[in-house]
Amino acid sequence: MIINYKSKKMNQKVVLLICSIMTFSFFVVSSTLKADEIKQNVELNIVKTVNKETQLSAWKLSKGNFQLELIQRSPEQTRSFFQGRGFSSKVANDIATSCVFQTIGRNTEADNKTDSVSVDLSEWRIAVADNKDKSAQAIKLKEDWNKEWKGAKVSVASRIAFRWATYPSEQSFEPGGDFNWGMISMGPKPDTTFDLHVFWKQGDKKHDAWIRNMQCPKDF
Repeated sequence: MIINYKSKKMNQKVVLLICSIMTFSFFVVSSTLKADEIKQNVELNIVKTVNKETQLSAWKLSKGNFQLELIQRSPEQTRSFFQGRGFSSKVANDIATSCVFQTIGRNTEADNKTDSVSVDLSEWRIAVADNKDKSAQAIKLKEDWNKEWKGAKVSVASRIAFRWATYPSEQSFEPGGDFNWGMISMGPKPDTTFDLHVFWKQGDKKHDAWIRNMQCPKDF
């Protein structure tokens, strides 16, 4: 989608939104370093952590050259974030109660001659224990949210803020420590337990892993 900005004032507003998103995301990523580590799966090197201060959980998957961190965001934290960027209380609440995780993906390979690692979120699936038909379901992409807002009163500036704050649906990470972060909404309601099936590629080779017993953050 191409957006034509009407004035320098709008450009300045967008820049400020982007800067605030990046600063906030860095704070969330840094805060996880204070967590207590709990080993969950030795073979895949999946580690669960619980932050002592916030009591929010995080899961880290390391396999080959790919590292993935998924950090719970409390609904209150997410509501405030998006309300502060021009979203209505209803839309902000819809996002906040859709099982949001701050996500960090990284290519840990130091050798620049190796293949890149690529992720396509449309391939990821979740399996919810109390799902009656027992089938895996797709996570909710940023494109899905944008379709829901068709005709809704969501400003251009707010849509741009959302796009920058959320994890890219498709992403490639070059060797040498290339990484990115952003929010992902898994979809289920707060306090839901689910398994996440993650897919990624290194070069042309496809990989996958299950992260079991993840939990959507509670809404207090």
